[in-house]
Amino acid sequence: MSAEAREAALRAATESLGGARPESALSGAVRRSGTLVTSCISQHDRLEIFPVSLRVKRSGCGNPNQEPPTKTAVNSFSAHSRRRLRFRAVNAFPSLVSQFGLTYHDKWPTDGRTSKAHLNAWLTALRRILPGVGYLWLLEFQRRNAPHYHVFLTVPPDERTRLQLAEAWCRITSPGDPAALRFHQDSRNWISWDMGTGSYLCKYLDKEAQKAVPEGYYGFGRFWGNSRGLEPEPVEIPLDDLDGAAQVDQDTGEIYGGQSTVIRWLGRLAEKQTGGYSRFRTRAPHGSYTILQGAKAYKQIERYFGQ
Repeated sequence: MSAEAREAALRAATESLGGARPESALSGAVRRSGTLVTSCISQHDRLEIFPVSLRVKRSGCGNPNQEPPTKTAVNSFSAHSRRRLRFRAVNAFPSLVSQFGLTYHDKWPTDGRTSKAHLNAWLTALRRILPGVGYLWLLEFQRRNAPHYHVFLTVPPDERTRLQLAEAWCRITSPGDPAALRFHQDSRNWISWDMGTGSYLCKYLDKEAQKAVPEGYYGFGRFWGNSRGLEPEPVEIPLDDLDGAAQVDQDTGEIYGGQSTVIRWLGRLAEKQTGGYSRFRTRAPHGSYTILQGAKAYKQIERYFGQ
């Protein structure tokens, strides 16, 4: 998708969602400046607003003396990888709206490098057939131990493209196999998909038996990946800018709005999403954290205080 087409899609999505895109949730200070906040604020405490999610980022967090993790073979789907996958899936822009299945028929490789080469060849064909398409792929192993890929796309299903994509996969993995071609050309192999909050995706990821590399298989590496630019750059709002919206009650002297109020309200929302764990209560005032559906909440807070 060209830059012009992407911008047009952004405007159309914003209008259809009543301004749900995060650029419409800028603080008053950012709007008055007429430009987005530049990357120079990256070393300051700030909010990062994505299409669906929100992050509270604080500088200087973490242990600077911590040793980098040692790279090891990927043999399972880690909890951290799940969280990143869900975040990437729900914040894709344009949204992921369909799912295409890629599987093997009678024979399949046990070497992950070969299987990933098949996937990469198909993704190359996908980009040629649908220039500018965004995608996210997910690997699992079926009960028969065959590698299987779910590919989520930013375009809706259509018959002509489905036949092309099916033919491309079978040409790569099962040339001359009419049964494999019929399976992938079936209309049920490319379906519409509503990612929503990603809750269904999380339930799907809990199928642990299909997320472990079978015995004797090797070299499969990552369990998921996505096209470049699938997740847009966030809108960054310095926390100090929020204080410009603070209001003082002349009768009580109580302060409404501002950084402390916004962070407190967002913290309560994040606490609910994490199950109200006490550990979050002690960490949130000083650390960074993510609210999966925080962008909408921030917009509501912004409207409440008349930003």
